[in-house]
Amino acid sequence: MKKLIPILFFFISSPVLAWDGNNPNDPSAQLEAIKALQKLGPNRGALKILGLPENLQESSKLTSGQGLTLVSDVENLNKAIADLGAEVTQTKIEVELSSDILFDFDKATIKPEAHESLKKVALIIRAKTAKKVFIGGYTDSKGDDAYNLSLSEKRAMAVKNWFVENEKIMPTFFTTQGFGETQSVAPNTNPDGSDNPEGRTKNRRVEIQIQI
Repeated sequence: MKKLIPILFFFISSPVLAWDGNNPNDPSAQLEAIKALQKLGPNRGALKILGLPENLQESSKLTSGQGLTLVSDVENLNKAIADLGAEVTQTKIEVELSSDILFDFDKATIKPEAHESLKKVALIIRAKTAKKVFIGGYTDSKGDDAYNLSLSEKRAMAVKNWFVENEKIMPTFFTTQGFGETQSVAPNTNPDGSDNPEGRTKNRRVEIQIQI
């Protein structure tokens, strides 16, 4: 007579405990955690990594179940940061967008061709679970000072409104301010007093600071 003998199978993967929630920026720990989860696979209860490791601790509190999905795809996030040329520190991410890309001359209405860049900024805001977002508008020195100040304020507000209306980000996240021509990053004129179009182009900008 044949007997059926129950057999238990244990699937053991590399320990995910290498990742320390209190030290999420350790590159070696991040790599080991990602490798371990990839080996385990979603069908055996692994997390699907769709966010940066530093978001793992907080995001996992908000979701549950097999195949846990986190905040944002890490590859898309890294690509967005690179495409925008963003400057990243431990406390904030700074993005500078040319006003010539965002707006037509002397206007404060977002152009359709600017949507792709703004969507990438929105991805960063969500993925990094931003605390606050500051939007500053700047102009070159052409025209009246008061007019330039007003235009820069309208442009900063237009960017905020785009995020609220198109990406459904809460308006309370944002603070806006216009600086007009007061904070140039390049000379508006050449040493001989002639016009400097390249410098003026750099000064016409919107800066977005994402506090993380």
